[in-house]
Amino acid sequence: MLWRRKEKEAAAAYERLAGACDECVEDKVPRGHVPVLVGEDDGPVQRFVVNVRLFRDPRMAALLDLGAQQFGHHQQGVLRIPCDVDRFRRIIDVISKTR
Repeated sequence: MLWRRKEKEAAAAYERLAGACDECVEDKVPRGHVPVLVGEDDGPVQRFVVNVRLFRDPRMAALLDLGAQQFGHHQQGVLRIPCDVDRFRRIIDVISKTR
């Protein structure tokens, strides 16, 4: 299995999955989590498993709006967020620490 159970710490609200994005599609996602592809068009794309509670934060809502603007509201397959991977990690870490 390519995902690991999170430790009970603030920064562990997501886990990057190993392997290419298309190869991980069949992997099970834990209950209460959503797989998300993060990356800009010209940069690397990484797959994350994000706790759904994090989507309540306005910063995540802004990222989802960016995705809707770029890819449309009717995306097929895994949710895409057009954001630099390192920036996404920082946003998730900040949200996790303030929860």
